[in-house]
Amino acid sequence: MIELRRTAIDRLSPQKSESINPSLWLQKGLKRKEEDKDKLPKDEDKPKTKHLKELVDFKCELYPKAFNRWVDLTSDENRFSQSVMTLENRLLIGLTGNGALETGCSLSHNYGMPYIPGSSVKGVVRAWATKYLPNSNAALEALFGTYDSEQTNRVAASVTFHDAWWIPDPEKKEHKSFVLDVVTTHHQGYYNGKEDLPSDKDSPIPNHMLAVQGSFLFAIEGDPKSIKLCQELLQKALAGNGIGAKTAAGYGYMKRDTKLESTLKIEAEKRLPPEIREKRQAEAQRRTEQEREATAKAELAKPPAQIIGELKSDYLKNRDHAEYQLKVENWINTAIENWTIEDRELLVSCLKEVSYVPNNKKNPNHQIRKQRLQQLRGE
Repeated sequence: MIELRRTAIDRLSPQKSESINPSLWLQKGLKRKEEDKDKLPKDEDKPKTKHLKELVDFKCELYPKAFNRWVDLTSDENRFSQSVMTLENRLLIGLTGNGALETGCSLSHNYGMPYIPGSSVKGVVRAWATKYLPNSNAALEALFGTYDSEQTNRVAASVTFHDAWWIPDPEKKEHKSFVLDVVTTHHQGYYNGKEDLPSDKDSPIPNHMLAVQGSFLFAIEGDPKSIKLCQELLQKALAGNGIGAKTAAGYGYMKRDTKLESTLKIEAEKRLPPEIREKRQAEAQRRTEQEREATAKAELAKPPAQIIGELKSDYLKNRDHAEYQLKVENWINTAIENWTIEDRELLVSCLKEVSYVPNNKKNPNHQIRKQRLQQLRGE
């Protein structure tokens, strides 16, 4: 065996300390390296396996506080969209990343806990959207940016995919992020180039690695409509294609966890200062009013033929709704001010056809709507 770790830091083993960074321990904490000539007793684990078993039990006292701070920062629905996705099985992410061991894991530099890089999240969503929305290249380019970096007229992405943080579930006291996994190599000599052909007589060699379990918080930043669409694409991509390594073996598939998502949202609301909460509510109200005004302008900008067609198909179904009646009255006002006399006559005929004027003369709207038709005729 080749000793790799200084004996002076043996006291910092996970069993004796809860302040060690798992990321640093994964890269620098392996005590010794096994050589081919070394022979271990049958019941004794290899040094790498022992090392990974230590990592499985790691806890980071600071991580829950950092996670809550991230939840608070990304809880503003005017800028961000959050969703919680729970693994159906396990996740292998950053498997081939740089590290002292043959198999790695994406761990945050500051806290050593698992995360999914935002670039990986964006890549998975874009791949799913490109495959299943083949006729939406222009819309996808507006969301994700230009795919080819060598293209002359490149377009920047309108949304930002942030790193997905592992969620320390407050309802589970012994909730662990890591789990020991194993991949078995059946023909090591063949894969190493020492043998020309694989043989059924080769002994399988188990190789332990670090996998991840639990749930992740995904945050997307940008325009509210765009990020809402991207969250929908994200949920479909993770449920249908998965993320990370060995998806063909069932790893990396996730489903939305609305219960945990609601819990995180409620807790974040409690932590928000009153002034921040009021500011966000005011911004949301302002945005809603802007969207309503934009929708109203778009309705009024429709050509006469389209408005008349919509009245014929929708009026009888929606005439009892006050909001719909207001839209109809706005159409009539626009027609009186801007339409030609021919188009206005067509609108009058349409309104008569759909019984815009109530037949009951005692109805208060009977006389009012008769006058509206007269205004349309220019009388």
